[in-house]
Amino acid sequence: MIYLVRHGESQANISKRFSGITDVELTERGALQAARAGRKLKDEKIDHIFSSPLKRAKNTAEIIADEIGFNKKDIIIDNSLTEVNFGIFENLKWEEIVDMYADEIESWIKFKHKYKFPKGEGYDDIINRVSFFMEKVPDNSLISTHYGVIQGILLYLKIADDDSLWNYEISNCDIFVINNKKIDRIIKC
Repeated sequence: MIYLVRHGESQANISKRFSGITDVELTERGALQAARAGRKLKDEKIDHIFSSPLKRAKNTAEIIADEIGFNKKDIIIDNSLTEVNFGIFENLKWEEIVDMYADEIESWIKFKHKYKFPKGEGYDDIINRVSFFMEKVPDNSLISTHYGVIQGILLYLKIADDDSLWNYEISNCDIFVINNKKIDRIIKC
């Protein structure tokens, strides 16, 4: 089993900013969500924990590790699990993006995850990053990461495709349990 966990609520989630590679903290609620996720994983066999280097994912991994009795020093930080770089939209609110980059919004809406953020990344970049990681990740691993990376993994594993990708709700600290490249279950937190 592979456990994909989206980080707990962050300051950027509250302010509705596209934080991507911006390193923001978990909120108090986000820390509580991570603890709840850890309690829901207590009876699962988790031999490895991997995390994005960004604080919101790393702190989520550490809280889950505490809850399941995993040594936090053994968490492996992997840069390929970093959220998408939103480029010129990084750390802006939707309204700010609309005001500043109205011409780009049409392309973003039209192409959805096929859109490449100017001076940033697109989902093809995420899929390329995670493909190397997913090829080597051992079974019974927990991966603490981000919305876009989880979507990239679902696309890479062909669990989702261009038509079904947006059907998956990925809320803070939701856990996607993957078994043999299929969703075994989704644990909501």
